[in-house]
Amino acid sequence: MEVEDFSGKTAISVKQDFHAKILLMSLCAIYAHPIEEKVMAEYRADENRRHDRKIKRTNALSMTQDILIGVFLNHQFQKAFEAFDLVVEKTREIIRHGRSVIRNKKPKRTFSMNYKKL
Repeated sequence: MEVEDFSGKTAISVKQDFHAKILLMSLCAIYAHPIEEKVMAEYRADENRRHDRKIKRTNALSMTQDILIGVFLNHQFQKAFEAFDLVVEKTREIIRHGRSVIRNKKPKRTFSMNYKKL
């Protein structure tokens, strides 16, 4: 979410960006919770599973941003939530307990001029 990157330098714009990102993260958690419970229950019921699975939070967050227009402006709740559920349920990742892999660190990506650190 890059909560520390803001679109402006004034106190009002920083506060607005912070609250907008917190709202987006909260909506994502609310929308994705039933799907996450369904995915986890599905894999608990399967005896032949090798690893547990969970939903990808980054895809859920991206999808939340995409459906907000349909939900708030167009009042198309049903279509927006069906699309969200479909995408989030299909994008899963494996939970591998005790995994530690040494990763090559890439240089930090610079952000566009619209987002500046204060």
